[in-house]
Amino acid sequence: MKMCKRQEIFQGKIIKVFLDDVELADGSRTTREVVYHKEAVAVAAVDENKNILMVRQYRYPIGRDMLELPAGLVDEGEEPLQAARRELREETGYEAARWDLLTAIHPSPGSHNEKIHIYAASDLKQVSDQCLDEDEILTCSLIPADDAVKMIKEGKIMDGKTIIGILLYLAQ
Repeated sequence: MKMCKRQEIFQGKIIKVFLDDVELADGSRTTREVVYHKEAVAVAAVDENKNILMVRQYRYPIGRDMLELPAGLVDEGEEPLQAARRELREETGYEAARWDLLTAIHPSPGSHNEKIHIYAASDLKQVSDQCLDEDEILTCSLIPADDAVKMIKEGKIMDGKTIIGILLYLAQ
């Protein structure tokens, strides 16, 4: 597939939206709507008792609270692991002595280029209170791993990066 023409439709703080005219492998032409999203990270932080550190926050696009792993955007010039460490501390007040990359995912490649790096964090220590961005309102709690898996099966945890992070952490 080859891009022939690109029109920027929207530029926001986190995303850009383009309408691309493309030529397919058979020579026919069509359009693709593409959302370019900043890179992100998520952290499956698990304590010595197999409790998973999770955050609950209201997600406007779906109109409800979601239970998720701590997560956030990779800042300009920042490496994903640095961002994961920063986000864990900001959203929960915890730090971890051990870090492992579980995977990186493209959650919606049909229209978005977003890439999320998912890390495992262990040997946790609470070092401060939350230090949230001015537009963030969230609470954190420790959820037993067995309860989290049950909540995934029951549809109470529906966030893709969270499901992947929990299940990959527990499969190690």
